[in-house]
Formats: sequence, structure tokens, C-alpha cells
Amino acid sequence: MRGSGESEEGSGFSTNSSLRPLDVIFEIFAHLTLLDIIRLSRTSRDLHNLLTSRSSEHVWRNARLNVEELPPLPINLNEMQYAKLMFDTVCQVCGTHCYIVYWDCRVRCCKKCACKTLLPRNVLCGQLSPTIKTDIGKFILYVPSDHVRLDGGTTQECFLPSAFKTISDDYEQKVKVLNHEGERVDDEEKLAAWKLSMGAKRTEHQHYTRLCVEYSYSKSRSRSDELQELRDQRRGQIKDRLIESGWGSELDYLRLKDRSSDFWNHKLIKQNKLLTDRAWNQIAPKLLERLQLVRKDRINAILHSRYLALKKLYDNHIFQQNLRKSGYPPFGDFIESHIGYDIIFNTPYDQTLPEDAFDEELKKLPEFIEDWKRRKTQELVEILQKDIPEATMDTLSLAKTVFVCESCDDFIWYSDVFQHPCYSKWSVPSDQDMDHGSSKLHVVPRNKEPTIQIYFSKKKSRNLSLVMQSCGLDPGTTTREDLDSLDVILECQSCSRSGDGTRTFMRWSTALVHMNSRLDHSVTRAELSGQLQQRFLDIEKQNEMSGMLICNHCPETSEGKQEYSTRSGFRDHLIFGHNIFGRSLRKEDWSWGPNASFAHRAPSEVWIREGSETLRDIYKEMMFRQFRRVS
Repeated sequence: MRGSGESEEGSGFSTNSSLRPLDVIFEIFAHLTLLDIIRLSRTSRDLHNLLTSRSSEHVWRNARLNVEELPPLPINLNEMQYAKLMFDTVCQVCGTHCYIVYWDCRVRCCKKCACKTLLPRNVLCGQLSPTIKTDIGKFILYVPSDHVRLDGGTTQECFLPSAFKTISDDYEQKVKVLNHEGERVDDEEKLAAWKLSMGAKRTEHQHYTRLCVEYSYSKSRSRSDELQELRDQRRGQIKDRLIESGWGSELDYLRLKDRSSDFWNHKLIKQNKLLTDRAWNQIAPKLLERLQLVRKDRINAILHSRYLALKKLYDNHIFQQNLRKSGYPPFGDFIESHIGYDIIFNTPYDQTLPEDAFDEELKKLPEFIEDWKRRKTQELVEILQKDIPEATMDTLSLAKTVFVCESCDDFIWYSDVFQHPCYSKWSVPSDQDMDHGSSKLHVVPRNKEPTIQIYFSKKKSRNLSLVMQSCGLDPGTTTREDLDSLDVILECQSCSRSGDGTRTFMRWSTALVHMNSRLDHSVTRAELSGQLQQRFLDIEKQNEMSGMLICNHCPETSEGKQEYSTRSGFRDHLIFGHNIFGRSLRKEDWSWGPNASFAHRAPSEVWIREGSETLRDIYKEMMFRQFRRVS
């Protein structure tokens, strides 16, 4: 104890009766919790000596009795030991912060110390005398034990060494007796009585352990509920301030998108303390920065939905006016016209657009489409004039005018160039003020994507001119429609081999693809006998189509028809969609889909070996044809 001359300030808490009577001190202690008293005992040597003295035992007892539902004091612990076991927050061995309690062993210690404080059976067995080492199984079940987690993640049953020694000594003293040979052996009556007594004590000990565990769990759950209540209150305070600041729509957007948890679990929000003005000023900039991104996403989603509504109206107009075959602007070009722009961007974002919102704007469509066709047609003429300076609008409609897409290398004619599928497969941001999710709308404007460019192919135009000449047509006047209606069979003289009698026949479209891949090959018109021509038609029909098909039985819609990539998938559609089964596919059942390239639509080459007229010869011919196709 400090002397009376030392100031109260210097000692922190003087216990000198002349300065502060003990009854006053104990009266103060009566209003403290057990954890407060534990922590107070560590603040100074004077307080430690006072609170650990026998005269202060009533302080601990009174504080314990004030704790509701706390199990009574166990017989093997004093008041202070029990208080530290139940409420302390430090390891009893090393003094570090610790919340782990081994209840059956009545020890609070950290994981590191537990491996040294509590020992497994094999270690304890090594400490026994040889006379009772073999009897460990008779008494170890009465020793308090807990499972300790090892470094590898496994657990091991460990025992309190002091209790183990006490019980093993008690067993040796009360059960062991000397026999006639002078050996210490068990007295069966004493062993039975000892087991009965120890069993009762162990049962009582385990019962008390369960009480402590239940109380600890209840206390932990109550504390968890208290902390959750604080977090909920803090969250509500932050939510109120955000709504007052105009961010309520962003919070609703997060909830609708199932993203609220990411925001509300942020470390600045999920804290166990109420919000103060100072704390709000510190966290607000960070939270508003995150919500600014949410606002951008929310607005983009609104713009995207408005563009979807406009696209639906646009597609419906194209469908009703039957413009798919004649050509129409991709939606990306329509967006760049700024038709509907003011309605999309200038209508308040919290308002839902009425169904007739775009009615006035859609009246501009016919003029826009005609102007677009004129401009894009002129662009094609200018592309053509780079190689054919004298080219005019009429040159575009000639079959020999073949364009090629740099992206997919497909052949394209003027009648199809405006509907080329690459303009709906690829997407780039448009020139709007804000990103509106154009990648999901397939709105790439024509020739805005560098990898999607159309150019005139002199090589393919020359090859097609040779094909038309072989068919007896004039390349200077023949249109694509003339070619499509042509029923001519051509033969590649370079592929036909006289040695085995194999001849290679094809249609004009196949000949163009064939000559494009084989530079030195040429084709001529083939005049086939009736029997040979029928064999050609039979083989051609077997290879008539594979995939990229649309159904002719399905009605046209503004969204277009579904395209089937495989023949089997299309057949399933006919069976389940139109109840058509039990027969082979017919030409009236299907058409080529928009994604089918020119080479895909072209019929397969037909190889015929002259003289193979029997069924066996025809089978060999089919196998030979398959081999040639693979090779």
C-alpha cells in the first residue's frame, strides 16, 4: 500500500483509509461487473493486492450473485478463479487476448498454450509408475478432458495433468493393496466403492460443465444479438441519411438487383457502434463514391430498357412494311439518326415511358430509311468505282458484282449486303452521350466496326464471270436472280479423272466456291444422259442441306424466325412443333437462315464413277464420295 503522503493522482487509486475508507471503496465495487473488477485488479499493485485478499472475497461473490442465470460457484474454484474462468478475456497461462475456454478442465487459455497445458493420454501414461501404468483405463475416464485442436486441424482428447495426478494417486492409495507375494493389486471391493464414488463426482462435474457451456453459449448469443442490434441501428441511420441526400433510388436498385448485401456489408457500414455526425462525415465520401457507380448502372439500365422498347417498335415497323428482303438500316444506324433521342435521355429517369411515347418519332422512319438506302447504295458504288471507275448504280445489280465481308470472308451481292448477319453479331458502343448497353442490343452501325468492312472482290467477280460464260450467260447483263433460276450442271475438268472414270459435277454456286479455293481449275457445262443426270440428282438430294435452317411452317414475326444449326434439331422441331414426322424433309419445309453463308448454301460437289450401276457399285461410289470429301 502507498503511504498517506502520496497523492491520489500519483497512485491512481489510493486505498489509505484516511483518504478513502474501505467501506466506500467496497460500495463502489458493489456497482461493478465481474469483468470490471477483473480489469480493475490489473490497473495497479494496490488494487491487485486488495482484490486478491481474503477480505475482498465478498466483492467477487456479490458481483457474481448479481449475474442472472450464472451457474453456482464450483467446489474446486474460489470466487476470483471462477470469475476469471467465466468472464476474463486473457489467457491464464501467457496473458494474451483469449476467448477459448476448456470447460471440463476449467481452463481458459489460447490455442498455443492449450497444447502445453492439457496433455494427451500417451504423454500422461508415461508419467505413471509401472505398477499402475497398465491400470490407466480404470481411472482415466474420471479425469476432466477436452478436445484440443492441433496445428493440422485435427482434434485430440487432452486431460488436465493436475487432475490426472490427483485421481491416479487417489486410485493407487484407495484401491491398491499388497497380496501374499507382496505385489500391489486391486482390491475388488475397494475398486467397486471407489468407482461408485468417482462416478458420482464425474457425473456432477460433467453436469456442471454442461451448465457452464449452456451459459456461455447463451451469453455469446445474447452478445451477438446486442451487436447485431447495434449494426442494424447503424445501418438504419446510414440509410436514412442516404435517402435524405437523394440516394434512395440507388438503394432500391441494389435491392431489386439482389446486390444490397455487397453494399451494406461494407466495412464502413457493418460496425458495432451507432453513427455520429463526425463518423458520418468521415464515411460519407466513400459511400457516395460507390453509390455514384450504382447510379450510373441504374441510369444505364433505364436507358437500355428504353432502347429495347424503341428497338421493338423499329423491328415491328420493318416487319409490317416487309422491308427484310429489300433491305433496311441496322438498329445502330437508326440510333445514330437520333430519332427518339430526346425521349430516351430527357424524360426523367423515375418516369415510365407511355406506350405511345415514340409515336411521333416513328413517323420519321420512312424518310430515314429511304435516305439511308440512298446513302449506303452510293457508298457501295464508290467502293466499286475504286476498281471499276465506270461503275454505276446499274452495275450493283449484276451478278458478277461480288462483295466480300472482311470479317467472315463470305460472298455478298447487292441484294443481300444490307442484311449481312455480321452487322447483328458484332457490337460496338454508339456515339450516344451515355453507354446504354449497346452490346446487348446488337446495334453496331454499318462500317463503324473496323473488322466488319465490305469490299469489292475482283477475283471472285472474274471467277463468276467465267462460270456464267460456261453456262452460256452474258456477265454484262446477268443478274443474281437469273443465276438463281438457272438449272445447269457444270463439270470441273481439272477434278474429273479419266483413269478411274470419276467425274466431278456441281451447280454454279458450288463452282464459284470451287474455283475460289482451286485457282487453276475451270468448269464447263455438262450435257448428261438421262440416266447419269438422274444419278446426279439423287446424290445431290442426299446432300441437299445440313444446318442453319428456318422453318417455312412457322409464321413470320417481328423478331424473325428461329434458326436451327443442325438437321436433327430442325427435324425435332417439325415433329414436336408441327406434328410432321414419318417422312423425309422436303424443300417446302425449310429455307436457309440468315446466318448461312454462301458457301454453306451451295450444294455439295457430286462425284460419279461411270459404269457403277449395281447396288454394290452405288454403295462403293457413296463411300468413295465420303472419302473424297474428308480428304
